[in-house]
Amino acid sequence: MKRRRRRKIRVVRVTIFVVAILIVIFVGSKGAGFLINLKQTDTEEVTAKYKAETPVKRDYNEAEKKLAGLSEKYPEFKPIYNNRNEYPQEIIKSLCNTPEMIEFVKGYLDSGNKAKGGLAKKEKQAKIPLLIQWDKRWGYAPYGESDIGMAGCAPTCLSMVIVGLTHDDSATPYEVAKYAQDNGYYVENTGTSWSLMTEGAAEFGVDGREISLDRETVMSNLQEGNPIICSVRPGDFTTEGHFIVLTSVQNNKIKVNDPNSRSRSRLWDYDKIEGQIKNLWVYSLKS
Repeated sequence: MKRRRRRKIRVVRVTIFVVAILIVIFVGSKGAGFLINLKQTDTEEVTAKYKAETPVKRDYNEAEKKLAGLSEKYPEFKPIYNNRNEYPQEIIKSLCNTPEMIEFVKGYLDSGNKAKGGLAKKEKQAKIPLLIQWDKRWGYAPYGESDIGMAGCAPTCLSMVIVGLTHDDSATPYEVAKYAQDNGYYVENTGTSWSLMTEGAAEFGVDGREISLDRETVMSNLQEGNPIICSVRPGDFTTEGHFIVLTSVQNNKIKVNDPNSRSRSRLWDYDKIEGQIKNLWVYSLKS
């Protein structure tokens, strides 16, 4: 009887051990993928709930009033409003123009200014992935006088292009921003140098060249599968300076990836955005 009991105990222990290993394997592979997909679903729901409107330039007092209104409409904004003095003023202003960045702002004070996490499977497989500069995976990491979430539109745009063309999933917004910072492509009190779009891009295996702003040039390049990064002036995407990616042509409209807003990342008429473009660069794989 004692031998049988001992055998049963050993069987139970071995079974528990095997199950524990299987659980670890699942969490490390499919489980991790499930969690990423779940986070993406949550993000899509947030985007749909807080649709971004045309950016408005506000002083801080005006932003406070706007935030107060958001906190009345959406209870989840209340803690931010109550603790607004603990946040940089620029973040409060940005949140008012892009309410969909609520989760980024909620985690800002406890972020530790660190990047954590790579690209999801869906992003790796996309022709030109939509990557957001204030994504928690890299948005809190330092860039210039601020962080990628607030100032990293240029490296995030370049990251989209690099990943899409080369399939190098290590070229995250964090890695591109770090490269830009370490190699002098960030200009203090100014922002990202335009030379990152050509000289810097070459270091990641893509050719970037400046092109003229006209419908035929833009449309033909996009139809050939060559993405375009644009520097834009105040308008539908920004109250100051900003970068966006033109990824393709669909139904005679241009698909825009805006690194600062999922809801603004959609189809746009060429005539609507042409006057907002200051400069533009087209990309292809480096030969």
